[in-house]
Amino acid sequence: MNFSCETIINENEKLKLTDLDKSCLNIFDYLKLHHHINFLQIDIKKNSYTQNLFLCTNNNENHLVNTLEFQQNCDTTIIFHFLSIDLEDFESVKSHLSAIQMSLLIFSQSLFNKYMERTLNEMSLIDHLTGSYNRCYLDNYATNLLSLSNREQKKIAFVKVGIDQFKAVIDEFDYEVGDKVLKALAKTLKETVRESDLVIKISNDEFLVILLNIINENNAIIISQKLINNFSKEKVIINEQTKQTLMKTICSGVSIYPDNATTIDEIIKKSDIALYEARNRGRSQVFMFSEEDTNKIDFF
Repeated sequence: MNFSCETIINENEKLKLTDLDKSCLNIFDYLKLHHHINFLQIDIKKNSYTQNLFLCTNNNENHLVNTLEFQQNCDTTIIFHFLSIDLEDFESVKSHLSAIQMSLLIFSQSLFNKYMERTLNEMSLIDHLTGSYNRCYLDNYATNLLSLSNREQKKIAFVKVGIDQFKAVIDEFDYEVGDKVLKALAKTLKETVRESDLVIKISNDEFLVILLNIINENNAIIISQKLINNFSKEKVIINEQTKQTLMKTICSGVSIYPDNATTIDEIIKKSDIALYEARNRGRSQVFMFSEEDTNKIDFF
């Protein structure tokens, strides 16, 4: 085995031990060291959609580009763009493309495997209908949020959101219309809260919105009311031909960590109780959990 092949194989073994982002960076470091590549862009193209995986450039909009593509299956291609700021570098890279291709033929397969690992992992944590996180995400990562909150001495609001009379939608129309309502709600929740907050679908018609680093419970109530108001304006088209629309309402129950509980199971249970009381009070209601008020709630 010559040095070049041994180097490629050893580098590829390293790629198998890292995640997708680190793999891209390792490939760039390898190309920079062995082939004097200074600027690199890595894309993955699946059918007609292209996603950028890595980009290292000097922000020069007038790059000269050499490109190598590696087909992974019938609809997916890994694409490497070698960016040059002048003709001399462009020609130099071009003269090394055959040697570079030998390396990337192997590296691209490992990169594709890492991409598929990430995709499958994301799919297992994402609700396929709404694109929100699912219960599996909550079970695996929520505890980390509490640890972070403890370190930073900041509060977290857990807002349980339920659609008012959702079963009536299914009974009167069908599950397809119900799905449209769920997607519309997920969209509203995501657009209303901050990018750093989390929207999780945890049951057929209920979501959990986790508001990080809130100031106090009044802040959580204001945001919860905003969620209710924004969704009340959302129009769900029932019939595309007639443009018949459906408008629904939601209620929300709020609990605060660590004020109301100190474990993830308990804090979610408190938001469940709060949502139950909000629904008892009618449509479009917010209820903030409190031990005193909860002791008065009749669950049966």
